[in-house]
Amino acid sequence: MPPRSAAVIDDSPTALTVILKHGITSVFLFASPSWTFEKLSTDLLEVLRDRYPDGLATSTDEESTITPIPAENSDVKVVFGTPRDADDYTKGFKKFDVGPKDTLGKKGLKKVSTLAFALLGPDQDEDRLVKFEVAFPVNDVEA
Repeated sequence: MPPRSAAVIDDSPTALTVILKHGITSVFLFASPSWTFEKLSTDLLEVLRDRYPDGLATSTDEESTITPIPAENSDVKVVFGTPRDADDYTKGFKKFDVGPKDTLGKKGLKKVSTLAFALLGPDQDEDRLVKFEVAFPVNDVEA
């Protein structure tokens, strides 16, 4: 059986591409502006379980930590982060406040939007300082 698609396809003319980042991993999902963040979380977790069964690495270092992907949605809470500076993602991400009824379109996501994500346990308080671990490629070659 071939693996499931890494992206959920929405062929509507208003479809969004959401780039979701954690550690060294970037997941591209096609979404609809009418999706709730719960739907986005569910689809993200499905892709992560399919593509990264051993968890997500935070860096390419040998001492990289691995973020496990819980087997059940009830065992994890996905928290999203928005860039502090839309022109420079290396400045980090801050918690993106979304409610249960908020949709991607209502929260201002555009054709291509980048969000970080963190995975918390069901008992962890997302209102506490959430750290979004996102690694970016480094060009070691000097011109």
